[in-house]
Amino acid sequence: MILTSEQRAETYVASGVWSNVTLVELLRRTAAAAPETIAFEDVGVGAVPGLSATYSFAEAEKRINGLAAFFAAVGLRPDMVLGIHLPPCADAAIIMFAALKAGLVVAPLPIYWTKSEIEASIEAASIKAMVTGSEIESEPSGELVRDVAADTFAIRFVFAVGDGQPDGLIDLSEVLADLDALGEPPEVARRGEAADHIALLSMARTPDDELLIVPYSHNQLMAIATGHLIEAGIVAPETVLSTMHPASLASVAGSIATALMSGGHVAFHHGTSLAGLAEAVESVNADRIVLPEVIVAPLADCIDRSLAFSAVGVGLGLAPAPAARTVDLLTLGGLCLIPRARDAAGGTVALPAGAAHLGGLSAAPILFEAKIKSKATARSRKADGGELLLGGALIPDAPWPEPQSGRRSALLGVTSDGFLRTGLATEEHDGHLMITGTLGETIGVAGITISPKRLDALFSRHPSVEDAAVFPIEAGPVGHRLGLAVVPKSGERPSLTELLIWLEGEEAGKLDRPAALVSVSEIPRNADGTVRREALFLSAVA
Repeated sequence: MILTSEQRAETYVASGVWSNVTLVELLRRTAAAAPETIAFEDVGVGAVPGLSATYSFAEAEKRINGLAAFFAAVGLRPDMVLGIHLPPCADAAIIMFAALKAGLVVAPLPIYWTKSEIEASIEAASIKAMVTGSEIESEPSGELVRDVAADTFAIRFVFAVGDGQPDGLIDLSEVLADLDALGEPPEVARRGEAADHIALLSMARTPDDELLIVPYSHNQLMAIATGHLIEAGIVAPETVLSTMHPASLASVAGSIATALMSGGHVAFHHGTSLAGLAEAVESVNADRIVLPEVIVAPLADCIDRSLAFSAVGVGLGLAPAPAARTVDLLTLGGLCLIPRARDAAGGTVALPAGAAHLGGLSAAPILFEAKIKSKATARSRKADGGELLLGGALIPDAPWPEPQSGRRSALLGVTSDGFLRTGLATEEHDGHLMITGTLGETIGVAGITISPKRLDALFSRHPSVEDAAVFPIEAGPVGHRLGLAVVPKSGERPSLTELLIWLEGEEAGKLDRPAALVSVSEIPRNADGTVRREALFLSAVA
């Protein structure tokens, strides 16, 4: 499926920032140059029982080709979407490349998502098959995904990896046990350039907490990796350690494609502690680690040698980082992945107003453009800031089609000239764009923006609650924790434990759970009805 206009694609190719090389072709070229070197490896204790592997490029290609043939044989056709519900691991990379080889589109299903969140993504992204682990972090992920499929008519297949799989799943280990019997991978006939077709769906959320599907072509993913190489100053093969979801933008473009373009390889680690992460860095002698920005500074304190960091963050209130060799991978809430090198002191570098050229050289190709959709006041008609718009070779420029079921979902906002509407409030200062927040009211929890209005309505439905509102509690580098204020009904005294148990029945997300509860006589509101959340916080700590 091609979503970028032919005119824009031709412009990007002519500039040199798009090369019409697919991710699959990138892997093939790297494998041809050094077939016996390591391509993907697992490091540290795995999160899935029995799942730990190291694959050379030759071994990876053989498994990818066989699995691509299997996907085609069972009836998965080009442009169908495969949801990947796995932690960072080498087998997830094999599965992803096999899906792309068969012409499929991959989509990340975060392992912390609840059943209802997975079901919503199936609907919004038109997912037709899923792959999971037998267990993930001792949680019955295989049973969870199997139950989701049983309740969702759209899912045709559920594949799984790891030991001790429950009944009803297709064991990919058994499928790959006899690679020679799987035959040759399919020849996928595509309209236009193969690299213009969508390869990956990123998951984001609107300010109102609606799920937003963001489509990326091979060319856009490769452009991100190119920008990462330039911003990071990578000039030699690197061993990149990835801690991110294996089908996320940060893993596919920021880790895998970046490592392959450098001539290096990727090690995967499911980090659950700083000590384990530091040990993983040393065990593979990593040159670079791709990880959430909030972990960069604490990890740097645990490492005695020089290590390059690629810090994945939303771009709002960036965490401190070491002065040397740190690159921000700005997701802006999951909408994109923009590489930006930190300055000499380790400080963040704001987006430039206008065109951003490769390596900052004005004669180099344009990687992306940033501008403000101004909002002028009625009195002065003078622009005082507005919404951040992004365009260019590494920015998604068209929405994913709405579900065929007819149910409406949030659609990616794109202007007629291909600029992405981010929903972020921005001001221009000295030629740079400063992001001041979101246009709608949000609270950042663990790097994810959530809608307080949605949570207000959720907790107000509790049978013992007359009115409710959430408020942010500062939690250092991890962002915020949620506080909850309730007005109890007469004679009721709901406890935090009771509310958390009730949330299980409401199938609330893991980030929706409050860390503190306070009872109040009324929810303080402004004249326009908006909640005064700071006042709630002050009453909670009084």
